[in-house]
Amino acid sequence: MLCNSIDNLFHDVHRIADAVESIAEPYSRRIVFGVAVSEQTTPVTPTPHAKRAPKGEVNLMLTLTSSQKAALTVAFKDKKGNPATVDGAPIWGVDNPNVLAITPAADGLSCDVSAVGPLGTALVSVQADADLGEGVVPIAGSLEVMITSGAAETVEITAGAPEEQA
Repeated sequence: MLCNSIDNLFHDVHRIADAVESIAEPYSRRIVFGVAVSEQTTPVTPTPHAKRAPKGEVNLMLTLTSSQKAALTVAFKDKKGNPATVDGAPIWGVDNPNVLAITPAADGLSCDVSAVGPLGTALVSVQADADLGEGVVPIAGSLEVMITSGAAETVEITAGAPEEQA
């Protein structure tokens, strides 16, 4: 019985791995997971629920070459996935301006990001006020941007110091 269950488990793990790989590939993310199997000899203890990400936070990744730019847009949703409004214009920020420059639109609903030149990563964030009244209920999201090298365009040859032949 245990052997049959393990065979089914490995079949399911391979199906999950294929599904995860097809989801992760467009985002240039590497997802690694493993499975450990052991026979349960004691009563099963319920697993505590995992902590949820902070309100409104979704982390993805964008990859740009050192000569590219991209337009980012933001949409706010309620807990049922319906479009929602925020109070005032959202505020955009970047944690590493040496790698990535941002140019937010006047309404705050979009932002152009441009590679500055050096390779590296930067975290673009957007913050808004979800309370349409007098109070403030902060909501935030972020996107990791990785800057990679572009295609080779120049050749640099370096000569060593001259020396006498033998």
